[in-house]
Amino acid sequence: MDEKLDQRIQLVASASFGNVVDEWRRMQHDLPSRSEAIRRLVYLGLQNYEDHPMRMITAILRPHKYSAVRDALIQLGVSGITTTEVQGFGRSRGQTEFYRGAEYKTSEVPKLKIEVAVPSGLAEAAIDVIQKVGGTGKIGDGKIFVTGLTEVVRIRTGERDQKALD
Repeated sequence: MDEKLDQRIQLVASASFGNVVDEWRRMQHDLPSRSEAIRRLVYLGLQNYEDHPMRMITAILRPHKYSAVRDALIQLGVSGITTTEVQGFGRSRGQTEFYRGAEYKTSEVPKLKIEVAVPSGLAEAAIDVIQKVGGTGKIGDGKIFVTGLTEVVRIRTGERDQKALD
């Protein structure tokens, strides 16, 4: 990045965006200006996009929400979904159930884990679909985890990356 800086790019942003950039800049120790911080953040974002052209999205959902989430993801263009029945707990540490009039507490709650590999450009839309369609607005709706994928290989043909996802 030792190129001569001779291009101006105008950026219109909210005050809260500027505050977030300034907060990040203060943690860096070597960024003298907001514009230099934005330059670095854009560079890091582009580098991350290049290093991880695909994303693995893992979502933990309520079982009764799976069909709607699956249909919405397929409509979005997701070409494959892996589903696993899982049990676990979050902040609420389980739930209270009633059986034959007696109250008992379960420590693990049944959930479904879905995993989808998508191109980076489709990741935000997939996350939004999972959150909107899979949520009820109540405690226990689950979580979405997103990780970068550096490579995908189709076992049958040896196709790689985007071709392996299609």
